[in-house]
Amino acid sequence: MSAARTYYLFFALIHIGMGSTVTAYTPFLQGIGLSLGQIALVNAIFWTVIIAAELPTGMLADGRSRAFSLKLGGVFYALGALSYIFAHSFWTAALGESLIGIGSAFISGVGTAWIADALTREGRASELRHVYATESLIKSLLMLVGGFVGALIALWEPRLIWLPFVLTALGASWVAHRFMNGQGEPLEYVSELEAFRRALAQLRSSKALMWVVGSLIVFGAVVSFNHYWALFFLPSVGQLGLAFIWPVIFLGLIGASQYIRRLTIPVGSESRLIVLLIALSGAGLLGVAIAPGFFLAMPALIVHEIGRGFFQPLTDSFVQHRVHTSYRATFGSLQSFLGRIGFAVVPLVIWLFIAEAPNTPETIRLVWIACAAILLLGAVALWFTRPREA
Repeated sequence: MSAARTYYLFFALIHIGMGSTVTAYTPFLQGIGLSLGQIALVNAIFWTVIIAAELPTGMLADGRSRAFSLKLGGVFYALGALSYIFAHSFWTAALGESLIGIGSAFISGVGTAWIADALTREGRASELRHVYATESLIKSLLMLVGGFVGALIALWEPRLIWLPFVLTALGASWVAHRFMNGQGEPLEYVSELEAFRRALAQLRSSKALMWVVGSLIVFGAVVSFNHYWALFFLPSVGQLGLAFIWPVIFLGLIGASQYIRRLTIPVGSESRLIVLLIALSGAGLLGVAIAPGFFLAMPALIVHEIGRGFFQPLTDSFVQHRVHTSYRATFGSLQSFLGRIGFAVVPLVIWLFIAEAPNTPETIRLVWIACAAILLLGAVALWFTRPREA
């Protein structure tokens, strides 16, 4: 199996299982007793665990084995999903989120590093952006399928939305064990501490890489949409209706993934488009929040997802083409460690401000308006500080 197909298979298994949870995730959390504020707090715990685990897992991947790191990531995903099947309170939900967060840390930055070096070994390094975009497209399509499956499962027993994730995460772990050894390991091995030293030195010396970390922090404001979209639309469409909103969300994401596969802008000069995409995501989120009706919110929802669909492949390409093989995974984890601060801080702040607020769509509207303002103002700041050189 080629490196690209192995990469696609691993992440296809992860995301079809993860997709089975998305349409019923927050209704499930409310069903076991969590308020809107507690949903934000449990997600702040999730991102905090990821941030804490990012650097050790990235250093382990570069120093020992990226395939081993990806295998462990699948195992922890499965354990987290399994624990969620039996969750009954805030703290048991926090346990599930923590285990899934550790799994995410083992995979974050490592997968993109693995495929970058695997393609180099195959003489196909120029295809990197295309592969990232194709993976994003596959992920979107399979999460779309998973969302339908999860919505149907939730009509019967909401706890069982986590069962497909258990099975597919274990399958992904097996793919990493069976097919990934050796293909995407560093072209030059260094120790874990040396990989960290080099990654930190490059980050400190590169204004462009510091800038892209700043863009990731700002982009963290989109996380509020992940938490509340199902609860926001649930009164209008019902649980089964969420399965039909899910494809609308992914129309923008899939369209963006298809387009970016054909994008020919010079490698390393993506900064201008990255800023525009953050602004687009903010404008779409604001449109959903202030739209006077369900059908008027749908176009804004697509705009928001277009911005999100472009953002990850572009930032991955921007980073990987600037980072040396010997510490790609460590740098990816360092980047995530810093860049995901926004993903942890935003839900924590939301929890602080809405802890006593009613669990209504109006509260969600206010949260989205505030997060849209962060995205739009952040885009302005990033525009004037963006790196000018390719």
